[in-house]
Amino acid sequence: MTQVLQLPHYVRIYPQNLDSLKNDILSSKDSYVAVDTETTGLRWVEDRAFGVSLAWDDKATFIRNTDFGTANIGSLLTEIFKADYKTFVFHNCEFDLHMIRETYGALPPKNLLDTLRLAHLRDTGGPKGLKELGESIFGEVASANEKTIKMYMEQYHLKNYSYVPADFMDPYACMDTVLTKALAYLFLDELKVRPGHTQLIDMEHRLIPVIMAMEQRGIKIDLEYCSTLHRQLKSQQRDIQDEIYTIVGRPLELSSPKQLGEYFYDQLRIKPTIETEGGSRSTNVKALAKITHPVGSKVAQLILNWRDLEKLDNTYVQSYPKLQHKGRIHAHWNASGTITGRFSGSSPNLQNIPRKKEIRRLFVPDHEFFDFDYAQQELRVAAHVSKQQNMIDAFNRGVDMHMYTANLIWGSGATKDQRQTAKQTNFASLYGAGAKKLADEAGISYRQASSIFDQFWTSYPELRYYSETQLPKEISTRGYVRTLYGRRIHVAGKDSYKGVNYVIQGTCAEMSKISLFNVWEHLNQVGGNICNVVHDSIVLDEVDESSLPRIKEIMEDFTNSPYGRFNVPMVVEMKHSKKSWGDMSDE
Repeated sequence: MTQVLQLPHYVRIYPQNLDSLKNDILSSKDSYVAVDTETTGLRWVEDRAFGVSLAWDDKATFIRNTDFGTANIGSLLTEIFKADYKTFVFHNCEFDLHMIRETYGALPPKNLLDTLRLAHLRDTGGPKGLKELGESIFGEVASANEKTIKMYMEQYHLKNYSYVPADFMDPYACMDTVLTKALAYLFLDELKVRPGHTQLIDMEHRLIPVIMAMEQRGIKIDLEYCSTLHRQLKSQQRDIQDEIYTIVGRPLELSSPKQLGEYFYDQLRIKPTIETEGGSRSTNVKALAKITHPVGSKVAQLILNWRDLEKLDNTYVQSYPKLQHKGRIHAHWNASGTITGRFSGSSPNLQNIPRKKEIRRLFVPDHEFFDFDYAQQELRVAAHVSKQQNMIDAFNRGVDMHMYTANLIWGSGATKDQRQTAKQTNFASLYGAGAKKLADEAGISYRQASSIFDQFWTSYPELRYYSETQLPKEISTRGYVRTLYGRRIHVAGKDSYKGVNYVIQGTCAEMSKISLFNVWEHLNQVGGNICNVVHDSIVLDEVDESSLPRIKEIMEDFTNSPYGRFNVPMVVEMKHSKKSWGDMSDE
């Protein structure tokens, strides 16, 4: 059982004026000042802070707009943020810094520390919420105030925290900053003794102004096209419904599992292949895909097509206009949202926009989009970390790696279809997938997939040793794997097959973050904006064409990275469009 630590003692103070508070903070012995906002909601484009909590030395306070005025609080924050001998600590700092800018007009301080980022580096799979972290380390005292407030809000049906009485709200707000400051000291002490983590801490924190600039600027959305596409998708759905009606001979409510079950399993007498947890006959994607019946198979496929259209419409076309503000989407990029260190996203998640042109056309440039994308980044890193020599040589010769693998498996002169299967095999090896997964994706038999894998591993023995022997041994000994830059990613013994993916994807994430910062610095000098980051690609706008070759060079150059030179070249490809994100071309 983990030992519960003692929460540092603090005194909650009640400042009579902001000048005395400013002097107290700036003359404090502690180099850390923790800051947190309490807000009316979670969307900084429309919600606002109604107060700010601060903690320093062994003191904490919560100052409200209604007591001191937003302009005066803004002046206080501006003055203390100028103190470059202080480090200002936040938990999920982009959120608070946006709120502080929009509510109080104060710009971010020079020295920032984010305990969310530190928590992620400390344990990529562990809790990230401030109260979760506090309770796991300091016990229930860390979350007691929150539980009280939630009960109060539920009892009186309060819309947000600004309606909670000060007797409940102020201690809660102060606890947030006390926890944040305590976690900062604790996490830094743990992380600085780990090899490479000083550089990782620096890398993650340098991205804060980059992410804030992306979020504040946003990306333009074509609202007229949203309406047009919505009508088109609904029209396609109606066509499918009409086709199903012709086949079935009566209307079917396609969103009703009950009606679909009655049609397939009662009327057509198809034996159900999957049951829900409650024991009902399933009509989910897997169940419908498994149907083999002269009539039922056709209807099942039409229903799956209808569902795809429904998902596109609900998830993207109808939801994005609700999230836009003055014609722009201000999404959030979370640098600590995945186990491997890749960005995740929310409101909306621009990381997982389908590659379908009709969906990406929702986003339009202010001038012209330029998309810089790493070519086969994960395979290149796999070749490097495993020291797979023939793969390294192939990349250095600039050959098509998927065709190269196809020729190793089937002999020289492999076909286009064999190249596609080789591509699926290349990536299956990086994700720890087996013959069954490959068989499903490639549409081949399990026996064929097994034979392909056997030939693949025979062709790449060093990669096989790295994936199946070296990393599992490290996981068994340490309980984690390490990226090339030193990030620890915990892996359970039963999940050791995930180790190779964690190392490769984690290393690629760090490379992309290094490039993101370097490109942002360059754009600050020559002009241009970063609109989006999708794993191994960066989307820019309003960039002078004369800057494009240099941006490509920056992204490909890792000779001065904390890790050093790679055994294979990193190659970046560029596409562009003045029309939309869905119309990108390399021409």
